[in-house]
Amino acid sequence: MREVHFNWNVKEKPEDFIVSEVSNFDLVERGNFYLYRLVKRGFNTQEVARRFNLGYAGLKDKNAVTFQYVSSQKFLGEAVFEKKNDNFFGLIFIGKIRKKVRIGNLKGNLFSVLLKGHTISEKRWFINYYDLQRISRNTEKGKKVLQQLKEGISWKMLSWKENFYLDAYLSHLWNKAVMVLLKESYTGYYVVEKGKKFFIPETDYQDLMENFPRFFPILGYKVKLSDKEADIYRYVLEKEEFTFEDMLCRLKQLKIKGDYRKTFLKAENIQIKNGRINFFLPKGAYATMFLKNVFIQ
Repeated sequence: MREVHFNWNVKEKPEDFIVSEVSNFDLVERGNFYLYRLVKRGFNTQEVARRFNLGYAGLKDKNAVTFQYVSSQKFLGEAVFEKKNDNFFGLIFIGKIRKKVRIGNLKGNLFSVLLKGHTISEKRWFINYYDLQRISRNTEKGKKVLQQLKEGISWKMLSWKENFYLDAYLSHLWNKAVMVLLKESYTGYYVVEKGKKFFIPETDYQDLMENFPRFFPILGYKVKLSDKEADIYRYVLEKEEFTFEDMLCRLKQLKIKGDYRKTFLKAENIQIKNGRINFFLPKGAYATMFLKNVFIQ
């Protein structure tokens, strides 16, 4: 099968990749929390959040320039700014809100990415795979957590990192399962980055809308699977050296219920100007995955 190697160094410099969170918070006069706009370069969200005990809607890249909303129970001042070499973060007070900013409290993100002379197709849809920042270094660690799981261990007894690794592994399984389903229905090619392959079908958005499932389950002990979906996961898990039944038992022990994820999405508000591509994606989608889908070698 044809392979396209994704050699676009999207985040060579933080300014190459700019992310701005899109949310809708109602400001009030007597709220219990203070809403701030966090602007940062070279810091990850958790570093700043831990330091000031902030609530946030999502993690933003360290190697990027990012804008996001955070909340604090304490008033931190009208503005906080700190610089370390070329990196910095700033907190700008917006107003008061009633509730803490929590994971998922966003509509999506606006992205601005430097094209660096690369050519992209006019395609605006993409397969909603989890990308490398989620799965590359964490998949094997998550698999190991499941393989070494002892009887009586619950998710509450695992560390934050171990639960993160588990999520990454389940994301990897979802990717593999969706690829199996796509390859049964379409011809296509692989986009390859750092040894990881992503199957891109040669079709159009209308055909996907009419003939391909809009959602595919993320594995868990409570999620309902059709016979077809169960067979696909059996096939994927066999290659991972798990049985389907054993995996469900392990997930039940960890109380991982499962979920559903959209299989394909459409980027919105796309503009190409001044050597950059600007676009909006709903929460949970990866800008780098959209770029992989539209990338022309």
